Amino acid sequence: MKKLIISTAFLFAGFVATAQQDAQFTQNMFNKLSVNPGSAGHNGGICATFLTRSQWMGFDGRPQTNLFSADARFNKHGIGLTVFSDILGIEETFAAKLSYAYHLQLGPGELGIGLDVGIVSKSFTNNFVAIDDYTVDPSIPNENSSAMTFNAGFGLYYSVKNKMYVGISSLSIPQTEIKDVADGANGQGALNYAQTRHYYIMAGYEWDMSGGSRKWVLMPGILAKTDAASTQLDINALVLYNNLVWGGVTYRIQDAIAILAGVNIPQLPGLKLGVSYDITTSALGDHSSGSLEFMIRYCTAIIKPPKREVYHSVRFL
Repeated sequence: MKKLIISTAFLFAGFVATAQQDAQFTQNMFNKLSVNPGSAGHNGGICATFLTRSQWMGFDGRPQTNLFSADARFNKHGIGLTVFSDILGIEETFAAKLSYAYHLQLGPGELGIGLDVGIVSKSFTNNFVAIDDYTVDPSIPNENSSAMTFNAGFGLYYSVKNKMYVGISSLSIPQTEIKDVADGANGQGALNYAQTRHYYIMAGYEWDMSGGSRKWVLMPGILAKTDAASTQLDINALVLYNNLVWGGVTYRIQDAIAILAGVNIPQLPGLKLGVSYDITTSALGDHSSGSLEFMIRYCTAIIKPPKREVYHSVRFL
């Protein structure tokens, strides 16, 4: 598995990392459901995650992103929900989708085969002002505009006792378009946004460096995504101490170096809190003070109530 992670990292390292349509998060190791429906229910219980990210702080109109996801496991079936919102300048994006995964035993691990379906909505906010002449270019709206469309994705996720995982998925498979004429009686121009199909590869591994006591656990991982025009690669490594606190770094090719930290709350087993800070290494770093992201995650087992059985003996009436 370690060889797979290293080989995949070098394979994608030759590509240039550029902006893409899908949202970007640094703590992606806690955000598998939103990019791979095959991971729905892979933890075996119920999990809920909330991520909030302020990207390129210092810029007016910078991306402000929030994501909530939850999934659960029932026998061989996993279900999930993802809700996402993003504000970038005058543009607002909202998406919601349901995920389903069927889990089957395969070799030493388990394969999740998943599908998600949902909606995507985009709009220009009320404070939009057309700086350029919208009468010359009909693609520039002069008033509010919003539209919604259908979306779907597919994913495969393979894990071995939550010690290693590898996944491949594709989102925005239909590549639908979001179109709408600007609002108002005198509205001109239109909202015209074509979704692009994205492909993801993820992999991760847990290595107990303390010989079975799990006092020190190294967790390397990668996440690569591409829309066939540009590719972005995150290479990360976390170290977990005593199953209590973790810290690590992420390198996003030609974009940023991030510092990550987090803690498992002993008083509330299953609750995790995390934070990451991106130091921008691209040209944007001259004008940005980095990106800040917070994470909260809670997982719990689905416990079936014990079946109550009463036995009466004729000896004790």
